[in-house]
Amino acid sequence: MKHETEILRLLESKREGDYWDFKQEPHENKASLLHDILCLANCSHRGNRFLIYGVTDPDEGTEIIGLSKGHKNRKSQVQFIDFLRSKPFAGDCRPEIELHTLLINGLEIDILVIFDKPLKPYYLSQDYRDNGKIVKANFIYTRTNDTNTPIDKSADIGVIEKMWRQRFGLDISPLERMKMLLLQPQDWFKDIGNKPYAYHLDFPEFRIEFSEVHEFWEVFSSFFTNEKSYLGTATFKYHSTTLFELEYMYCDEMRIEFAVPKTAIVRLKNYNNWFYYYNLEALNGIFLQFMTNNLSHIYSRNNAFPFVIFDNETERDTFIDYVTKNENLLDEIKPDLWGEMAKDNMKKEKKGSVIDPIFIDKVIQLHEKWAGHNTR
Repeated sequence: MKHETEILRLLESKREGDYWDFKQEPHENKASLLHDILCLANCSHRGNRFLIYGVTDPDEGTEIIGLSKGHKNRKSQVQFIDFLRSKPFAGDCRPEIELHTLLINGLEIDILVIFDKPLKPYYLSQDYRDNGKIVKANFIYTRTNDTNTPIDKSADIGVIEKMWRQRFGLDISPLERMKMLLLQPQDWFKDIGNKPYAYHLDFPEFRIEFSEVHEFWEVFSSFFTNEKSYLGTATFKYHSTTLFELEYMYCDEMRIEFAVPKTAIVRLKNYNNWFYYYNLEALNGIFLQFMTNNLSHIYSRNNAFPFVIFDNETERDTFIDYVTKNENLLDEIKPDLWGEMAKDNMKKEKKGSVIDPIFIDKVIQLHEKWAGHNTR
């Protein structure tokens, strides 16, 4: 399960911190729930934050007591999302969340993951009340060490100023700011394939220059309806300074564009093969989000997407470890249409590779099951 390694580490710490909070029971008061989410979403930690249900407070030993099916006030991911969607967030900027359930010694705990996005500070434009508790409009809450800002107070002005500086990228290097701006592709002028450049609309000193492309082939090319693929180089600039370069590619005969993925190997008894992946925290994963409008455009004329997407490096390593320990699960997976099609295309075109499209297909299916287990 995603985040499992980090959650186990936090449980072993026997304490709470600035980006994680233990709750023995699901919230009964909805204003308290919203307050806790806001505090974690606005904390200064660089990375995901966690609200962990089914674990006692550190004063009581952070004992795992678990949650039962139909536990009072226990929510699904859809219910959490609907709860946040209905609240009057200023500027319509609301925390992005994901729910996971982890089974430890036969006991279920729920982990509400609050993603780190460059949108702080999150706050309400109207008061929200529930049974005597009020999350105040225009109050900015945060979490310092293991303590939340009180619900009737706002964070210190210095902390709030730092949040705004983070939102506008004023406290980071040009390289880090470029990475942040790429995560907002709607704020760029880009016409990839027609214009050899892109630039940020508000900060045009941040630019991307796209080279001419040349035809190439990789195993993933054969997953698409047309296997013709093209490769080029994108140069990321701040004024005239080159910050970094990345390769980009067109697939399905220039019908869709991606950042070039990385490869990882899984060493098994019956398998010894590679697969393609993106790490959304790494440069090529950030560039993928830019190229696909935050992953909203990852398919061409069929449903083939022969790449695994990981949130971070820890998730990648955890998944590879999971596959290594559960090789039998790969044996049980039947390849779908796209893996078989890619294999047939390679055979027809007499193209060989150490990378097996059937293995890619199986790994993608296994990752979908692993990543999606108990997230609803």
